[in-house]
Amino acid sequence: MGTPEDVAAEKYFTPPEPKPKTKEEWITWSAQWDESDHAGKVKLCEEYGINYGSGRHWRSDCGIPFEPKEKPKTLDQPIPTISQVNTPYLLNTGRDMITVAVIGDTHNPYQDNDVMRLVENFLEEIQPDYLIYNGDINDFYQVSVFAKDPARLGQLQSDLDVTHAMFSRHQLILPNTKKIMVDGTHEHRWINYLQKQSPATANLRVNTIPGLYELDKYNIDHVTFERGVLINKTFLILHGDIASIHSSYTAKRHYEKHGGNGMANHTHRGGSYFKHDRFGFKAWFENFCLCSLLPDYIQNPDWMNGFSLIHFKDNHFYVEQLPIVSGSFIYGGKLWKL
Repeated sequence: MGTPEDVAAEKYFTPPEPKPKTKEEWITWSAQWDESDHAGKVKLCEEYGINYGSGRHWRSDCGIPFEPKEKPKTLDQPIPTISQVNTPYLLNTGRDMITVAVIGDTHNPYQDNDVMRLVENFLEEIQPDYLIYNGDINDFYQVSVFAKDPARLGQLQSDLDVTHAMFSRHQLILPNTKKIMVDGTHEHRWINYLQKQSPATANLRVNTIPGLYELDKYNIDHVTFERGVLINKTFLILHGDIASIHSSYTAKRHYEKHGGNGMANHTHRGGSYFKHDRFGFKAWFENFCLCSLLPDYIQNPDWMNGFSLIHFKDNHFYVEQLPIVSGSFIYGGKLWKL
């Protein structure tokens, strides 16, 4: 019979439960595990005479699917989705012949004022159907990673005011032109600054590019960096982040990266690359700049002022690149100059 101590110990000792054997037992055990918090899971393991690690293995190996406590949301309660920034802004121009003007790399306040006046006079006369600002509209000098002139650090708002004035002029002279702003690497410079160096300002009401540029005020659509504008599913316009040493090399690299047809800014040069194979004709273009060619932060840059017009009819397109040389260019049999 044993000693009184043995009898007392046997009275209060509960032998561990055997491992579940049938499917029903495993379903019951799995439900207990799934419904318990960590402390409850530890207690359940103690009841079966196993440690917590063994309990986790039991649950993963038993073959009973996990049943969430909450049922999935029904179709009348749509699940929020994250914006797919790699999906291009789709622009369908319809069946009529239309003209898209593409300007970029003004780098305000480092724009060339004479060149800007010349381009604006031209756009006011031809009245394009669309105007795409293809990135680096402001320089965002103050948040660059390069050495900076301390006297310029407090002038970000006045730099932005130069862009506001430009948008205001364009709103006045191009009242019926649909306008789209595409972020460039310098707009993205601002986003990087918020994320890496000034996260405390990330939730301010006005810190985004549309907010800083007041795009709603000027009725300008916004397209984020590298998303691009895809016109008639055949021509992609984006700022780009590739810069090769020679003109047209970057256009070729954009073709290799994206395929299809398209146009990028960023290089501050003009250039074109054409490709024809069994799948058809392809072309990519580089789109000049409208900033000063004599900046104080680089010597003798290989840059050229200019802009482009793209004409669309259905899925057909024709690109006219307009380099501005010595303050003038030729278009439509006319010399345009100040």
